[in-house]
Amino acid sequence: MTQFKSGYIAIVGRANAGKSTLLNSLIQQKISIVSPKPQTTRENILGIWTEEGYQMIFVDTPGALVPKNQLGSLMAKNIENAIDGVDCILLVIDGHDGIKNADLDLVVKYSKTDIPLVVAVTKTDISQPEKLMEQLSKLNAYPKIREVFALSARKNKGVEELKEHLKTYLTDDKMYFEADEVTDKSERFLVCEIIREKALLLLDKEIPHGIGIELNKMIYNELKNSWLIDANIITEKSTHKAIILGKQGSMIKSIGTYAREAIEKFLNAKVNLQLWVKIKEDWRNSNFVLTEIGYSKKD
Repeated sequence: MTQFKSGYIAIVGRANAGKSTLLNSLIQQKISIVSPKPQTTRENILGIWTEEGYQMIFVDTPGALVPKNQLGSLMAKNIENAIDGVDCILLVIDGHDGIKNADLDLVVKYSKTDIPLVVAVTKTDISQPEKLMEQLSKLNAYPKIREVFALSARKNKGVEELKEHLKTYLTDDKMYFEADEVTDKSERFLVCEIIREKALLLLDKEIPHGIGIELNKMIYNELKNSWLIDANIITEKSTHKAIILGKQGSMIKSIGTYAREAIEKFLNAKVNLQLWVKIKEDWRNSNFVLTEIGYSKKD
């Protein structure tokens, strides 16, 4: 019988490199929200893949950033915490955007650790092959990189090959999570993330950084197999509140419609979703508000 192997793999990289899309593809379920907006991921999220003989625990992290407020500092700390004690670092680079100096700086940074470093160059389905090969050649100068994979997480191309390779770095022999668990996050957290994802996709560029989701109620009616979910969209400015609400409430209705459909699919039940907009000035610098809406303080 093959010995059971398990371990943790940190997924790191610049904002919008495709980390969350790759995590969802690796575990074949959507647990990490995605959007074209920077700083979509704020908290480390575990994605757990269990099969016969293996358990791989992926840690999806926020995009590398220079903190500008307390929330940014928490996000930066999350990245630092994610690589502590992992079996492998998976650095994700946007192949369509091209390998930038900021990506190479991350290669240098993670090469200084004793943790095996693997690079995944994503979005190859929308990259020109000749330009991609030219970009990949830049990575040849870094001997600490164990392997480079060019893949498309969105189309699930090259993902299984990457997963098979990552198994070679697993060092533990215990099962950390039950076989049917796919994440460490609660339903409440994931519901808030779904609402935020839909808001990110619909709102103007400058607003998403300044919104958070606060869950007021999440009540299940077993007889009707339905949920009552009441939540606040937190914003910092009255001008942003007006945009989130939209003309005659059109924007918040759209956010609510898309979020409700996604939550119903996630919970496999009917959902009555009620959304409100609340102003909490400078909430991203308030430890009280950050804790209140689920961004726990890191040591």
